[in-house]
Amino acid sequence: MPLSFLFFVTALVVGLGTAMFATDGEAKPPVLNAGGLSSPPNAGDGVSMRVLWTVSEYRVGGGAVWGKEEARTLLFKPLDMDATTITFNGKMCCDVIFKKEMVKVKEHLDRVFQTTPQALGIEEEFVERVKTNCDLPGFSEYMRLKDRRIVIHINGVFFYLEPVVNY
Repeated sequence: MPLSFLFFVTALVVGLGTAMFATDGEAKPPVLNAGGLSSPPNAGDGVSMRVLWTVSEYRVGGGAVWGKEEARTLLFKPLDMDATTITFNGKMCCDVIFKKEMVKVKEHLDRVFQTTPQALGIEEEFVERVKTNCDLPGFSEYMRLKDRRIVIHINGVFFYLEPVVNY
């Protein structure tokens, strides 16, 4: 074997071996990406946490188009929402604008849905109403309760989404 080839292989092995160790002595394998090998991000560089909601219950309102059978199909469906997107039931809205305001729940439910807080099991006096430019059913306007649950309205049915934290 030519000496230059052995030198090349030795340099490659030493270089890759050195790249695997961080300055703190902890082994970190290199990451292959589109630009070649690079060091992986350090665990302390940032924390990523997503909040998802899951449909946990529903209440059929008076004059609803949907009944219990249709409402059950949305149970346990996940909702993924961030600063600019809403993803629910296999559909997504992008470039979403959220406008939030506190409203008196009794007046809001009476005016918009002709129902009462008692019928929906809502005990608080005020809720956060969120209006968006999203055309997904239930998400052009929804309510956020103090306990972080979200209430959406689809075809006369009120769906309650519980927050689930994933790390």
